[in-house]
Amino acid sequence: MDGCFGCVADGLEIINPMMEYIADVIWVLGSPLAFPIIFCFPPGEETEPPGGGWQISMMETPIRAPIQCCLFMTLPCCGQWYMRYKLLDGDMTKYKLWQGYHDGPHCLARHCPGAPCTIESGTYGESNCPHAFLCLEVWCLAGAWSVCCSFNVNRRMIKEERNLGNDPTENRMNSCIGFFSSLASQCCCLGTIVCVCSAAIGCCAPDSSGAQECSQEGGRAGAACQSCAQTCWRGIWSVKIIGMGCMSAQMDHEIKVGKPLASPPTVKKMDRGDGNGDDAADSPDDDTWWKKPQ
Repeated sequence: MDGCFGCVADGLEIINPMMEYIADVIWVLGSPLAFPIIFCFPPGEETEPPGGGWQISMMETPIRAPIQCCLFMTLPCCGQWYMRYKLLDGDMTKYKLWQGYHDGPHCLARHCPGAPCTIESGTYGESNCPHAFLCLEVWCLAGAWSVCCSFNVNRRMIKEERNLGNDPTENRMNSCIGFFSSLASQCCCLGTIVCVCSAAIGCCAPDSSGAQECSQEGGRAGAACQSCAQTCWRGIWSVKIIGMGCMSAQMDHEIKVGKPLASPPTVKKMDRGDGNGDDAADSPDDDTWWKKPQ
């Protein structure tokens, strides 16, 4: 197998410099400079009203609400705590863990009932100390993605309350994040497989010079794949934080100046000519309404 391992090592020796060069070149994707890449993705279908019905678009928020954008980007956890407080109209008695949006089985419980963990909001005593629970929610209860989970809950709340849709830039961002998340996962899996295989070859054939060279080159290839995956993940975080800042400022502006699109029906009174001023919308449960003089 020595000759076979030598051929593989020669092939990896040719490929590795190119992979390492690519890993060095795409470092820009691991910084906030990656955000303009979202415009390579489609904005989604046209909606009615245009732009999802928002008072201002995501692209307008840095100009029309620059301070809010900066605050929501630099202090994302505090920003999402504040946004939930505003969405609840300052009434923390309405607070539940993730407002019930993430209730149900998660992790192992999805495959094995009774295993950790199943979320049941409202059963953990949130009403006793809602501010403390909200702080835990935005900081640590969902691990590294806690602030993103809280943001997603806030976004869904305001969309449902005011009958709003996705902003076109939001669609672009979601498509971009989905694409690079898949790419990062594939690079990570490939890098892990190559590293494990190269280590196994080196251990199984310690006396073969070809195997040892193949193991070293395989380790380099795996490291390059892992570097690409890490760069993609850093870029995803940068895009997500910038997008959260813009969308949170958009939501804050919507709460201040926007009005709910759906309002409850009002009961109007009209004079039927008998001077009684009967309701025009009497309850249909009253079986005598049709007998009243017209």
